[in-house]
Amino acid sequence: MTRPSRQRERIAQIIALLDVTPALHLRDLADQIGVAEMTLRRDAARADSGFSCRGGYVVRDRSTEHYDFDTQMSRAIEAKRRACEVALEQVADGAVVFLDTGTTLPHLARLLARSGAGRIVTHCFTTADILQGRSRVPVEFMGGEIKSETRSCHTADPVARLAPLAIDVAFLSAGGIDRDGRLSCSHDYELSLKKSLISLSHRCYTVIDEGKIGARKPVVFGQVEDLSGVITEQGLHSAGAFRKRLTPAAGS
Repeated sequence: MTRPSRQRERIAQIIALLDVTPALHLRDLADQIGVAEMTLRRDAARADSGFSCRGGYVVRDRSTEHYDFDTQMSRAIEAKRRACEVALEQVADGAVVFLDTGTTLPHLARLLARSGAGRIVTHCFTTADILQGRSRVPVEFMGGEIKSETRSCHTADPVARLAPLAIDVAFLSAGGIDRDGRLSCSHDYELSLKKSLISLSHRCYTVIDEGKIGARKPVVFGQVEDLSGVITEQGLHSAGAFRKRLTPAAGS
């Protein structure tokens, strides 16, 4: 087999993986395929490859149908990683952890995979794919109707599904927290699960990068006071402290 043939097969394999997972960690992908990271960077440099290397991740190019999600996955990567490092500090050994869908929490999934957590529960395909075969912590996938926009499943009765799981700490995604302290997301179908997690989890945090502060998405699912705290790359903020951050901006 010639080298160009191997490259074409490798590119086709990567595109197939990106159909399932919006962003692939470059180092993990190189190990999985059995090539050097530089080889993947050369593949990505081809004009017809269909993917790019950004910030240590392999993502689809702009011309592809899932660009919106992929762009968010690769946006503010360092801030998201730092926020997830802070989030990991809130997980005690043996804890049952829920990870919401979104483009920040997959970074936390990588950290939790090697942690002392007791169990990880998620409904996010991206997170499940990261954890599959790589986590020393047991992983439970919560099924339901598939929603391709957020790469997740949503059950008709989240309370009935979540209550027996005894979630110790839940980490929620949010599209924004506006200046009135409202937590928001993009889709109506996310609402019931997020509200159920806030109600049933012993502790519940939202994990966002600072760029989402002041933003507002179409669907409001709560207030900062509903949470145990807000986690950003700058650290853990109590609801009261975060509210104080918002107040001066609201009056300006």
